[in-house]
Parts: sequence; C-alpha cells; structure tokens
Amino acid sequence: MRRDLPVSYSTDGAFDLSARYALVMLGLIAGVRVRFVRECGVVHYGPAPTGDALWLPADPVAQRALLSRTRMHPTAHDDSAWGRNFLSLFPVDSPDAPLQSDIVAAAFFFFSRHEEWTAEEGDQFGRFREADSLLGMRGETDRPVTAEYGAVLAAGLRARGYDVPQEDRYEGRAAAAVMTHDIDYLSKFTPGLLFRETVKNALFNRRRVPLSDRLRRLGEYLRFFRRERDPYVYSILRMLEIEQQCGITASWLFKAGGRDKRDVSYRLSGARARMILDLLSGRGHDIGLHPSFNAHDDLPMLRGEAEKLRAALKHTPVRGSEQMPEWTPVSVRQHYLRFRYPVTWRNQVEAGFSVDSTLGFAEREGFRGGAAHPFLPFDLEAHRVLPIWEIPLTVMDGTLAHYRGLDPDASAVRIAQLLDITAAAGGTAVLLFHNTAFDRHDFPGWGRVFKQACESISDGRFYTGSLADTAQSWAASAGYASLKEVVEVINSEPA
Repeated sequence: MRRDLPVSYSTDGAFDLSARYALVMLGLIAGVRVRFVRECGVVHYGPAPTGDALWLPADPVAQRALLSRTRMHPTAHDDSAWGRNFLSLFPVDSPDAPLQSDIVAAAFFFFSRHEEWTAEEGDQFGRFREADSLLGMRGETDRPVTAEYGAVLAAGLRARGYDVPQEDRYEGRAAAAVMTHDIDYLSKFTPGLLFRETVKNALFNRRRVPLSDRLRRLGEYLRFFRRERDPYVYSILRMLEIEQQCGITASWLFKAGGRDKRDVSYRLSGARARMILDLLSGRGHDIGLHPSFNAHDDLPMLRGEAEKLRAALKHTPVRGSEQMPEWTPVSVRQHYLRFRYPVTWRNQVEAGFSVDSTLGFAEREGFRGGAAHPFLPFDLEAHRVLPIWEIPLTVMDGTLAHYRGLDPDASAVRIAQLLDITAAAGGTAVLLFHNTAFDRHDFPGWGRVFKQACESISDGRFYTGSLADTAQSWAASAGYASLKEVVEVINSEPA
C-alpha cells in the first residue's frame, strides 16, 4: 500500500495550478501519491524553506515566464542533488538547500510543452521539429530528463528518511514497452501502388533492374491479390503470431476515413477488415483509432471517424464471449504524427479518447520533451489539465528507415539502445511498426527487426501491455485508482 505524500507550496497564485500539476507528475515518476496540504508537508515547494519539510526551491521569475506565450531560452546545464544527476534549467540562489535548481518549474516546462506552444513554425506538415526543441539543440533527444527530476525528488525523500516505495512499478516489471501498429493500408492493391508496380517498375524500369527481375517482381505482386498473400495482411498475421509467442498485448490503430492524398481509405465493414478486427479482439489486443491526415485539428472529422470505428467494433466479439458489447476505443495516434498544440489533445478528449501516443518526432527517435513516462497534458492557453494520458512515441520504423536512412541491422541496434535507456529510467517505451514489416519487396529485413524488438521487450524487464493498460498500471502503481482521480488531485485546493 503506497502512502500519500503531503506536499505544501507557496507561489504568487497564478502558478498554483501549474505547481500542483508538475508536483503530481513528478510524484508519479517517484512512485508516490501527492496530497496537497496548507501547513508544512513532507515536501515544500516555494522560494523559502518551511519547517523541516524537504525544500524544493522555486524561481518566481521562471514561474511567471512559463505562463507567458513568449519563447523561453533556458540556459541548461548539468547539475546534481542527493547523488542524482539532472538537467538544470532554472538555477536558484539557495545556499542552505542541497538542491540549487527549480526542478518543478523545469518539469512544467517539459510536461506542458511550453516550447511547442511558443514555436513560430513547423515542418511542411505543421509538425514541431526536433531541431527546434531544447533537447534537440543540445543533441540530447535520447535523454529522459523528466525521469531525472522524478529521481531527484525520490532521492531527496529517501535522504530525509521518507519511505519511498522501490518495488517495480508495472505489475512486477521495472519498466514498460508498448508495441503499437498504425494500419495505414489493408491491401497492396491500391490504385497508386498498382500504377507503381505495373507502369513505373515493370514498364519503365524505375528501379533499373534486368527484365527478368522486373517480370519476377510483377508476377509476385500480382499474386499478392489473394488476401492471404497480400504483404499487408500477411504482416498483420505474422506480427500477431510473434506477439503471441512473446506474450505481448499490442495496440492496433485503424483508419476510419480521410480525403487527403496521404490517406489510404479502406472500409472497416469490409470482409478483410472484419476478419482482422475479429482476430485481434479475439486475442485480447487493443484496437484504437489512427485518424486521417487532417483530423488532428478538425473535431467533427475526428468525431466522425471515432464513431465509424465504434460502429465497426460494435459487431466484434470479445474473447471468450458470444456477446457483442458496445466498444469504446480509448487509444489514438494521429496520422503522420500531426499535432497542433493544444487543439489536438482537446479534440481527442472531446471525441472520447483517454490515451494518445502521437507525441514523437517523425524525423528522430528518442524522447520528445524528455518524457519517458505517461503524463497528462497541460493546456497553457486554457490553463487547465486535460484528462487524457499522453504516452510519447519513442521509436517508429519509418523514422529509422526513411528519415534516418538506417538499414535493418542498424535500426535493431538503435531500438535496443532506446530500450536500455527506458529500462534504466523505469519508464515506458512506445514502439511503432506498421503492417509493412514483412513486405519483402519494399521493406526487406524489417520482419527480422520486428521479431528482435519483440524478443527484447519480452526479456523480463518490461511490462508488455497495450497503451491503455500501461497507463492504468502506471497510475495504479503510485496509488491512483483512475485517470479521473489524478486530475481531481491536481485540481484540488490544499486541505
């Protein structure tokens, strides 16, 4: 049974909710359930110490700046306290304290995504760029800095004799790794791909290969017309088989619409989709939504697609039951990782989702915003906490293969490195493999990368549940019954 951690704070008032939010997020990482009190708590956050509480020094200047939509340029440097290293953003002059930095404000900077709120422009798809992030500019996107702040809090508590639970946080596992799949295609016989294979490759020899190779590839492609031979269907079946062998429950995210040229539509009511949905649900996997290209800032579009998925799942049986329940998909990831702060999160909440995994960089693997754990978003425009878990995307196959140009062997090494970092931080890694992994024409070697990744995350270090299961396990391990309770604690005034 985890004990509540009594926490008091002293700010100028405007930062009160922000302070409570950041303290709860840090408490989650440290493994404690925060309870805010008016009198001196076990921990006190403020510009001056109070009683014998563990003092977390506050920087009022940083607090005011974090509530302003003005681009911040913190002078980051490495520091340490209670034997734990961390990235200091806001140094404070507190000679009597072992901690010479405002880690609460620093945590708020990263968790609230202040740098995205104040970013001036994005890439060609409107996405916040890794190169424009503080960690990206420092070449430290692999660094889970928010985990460092949580570890500093836990170390400070232990130094003061407070019993911080040290058992594994994810149902007996030290860390978590979530396997996810964005299902962009269900058939390799789309008009665009048919034109590419028959005209560009076979007729005009775009690949610059001998005629015999062109004819062989074309023959193989035409045989893909049979459902069981289609690489995108075969990839799903093969990935599912490997996940079952490794004891992995994955999150599979399906499309339910889209009119942009970067959307490839398929009917969830079609025989192919029905077969796959029934198979996944029958084996206990999570099924969520992969919204269309423009749905990241279009609430009616997102709602419509969510309703289509719900309607399709309404007729999908649950494993071990003949009933057809009213499914409520809770997991979501935006197509192309398109995200507009804070609109995308707001719309996801309005559409009924409770866990998102969009926040990752398409062009670079690692920890966007230094986050290696589930967290709740903070809406800086409305100054409120949003009731949806964000579990950032750590690594995507497309990032490694296309943006970074890594071959399968090098990609497998990078995935292993990120898993090691996640395990050391006691965090959550989210992996994304599309259902193209076993397409030997266009993605040779990636089936092997997927298999190696599955074997790595099932080696005993990681909890391997779905996005929603992982978020619930994470919150419960700190003493929270639900996402709703975490939000209530953040919004509660000190007792």
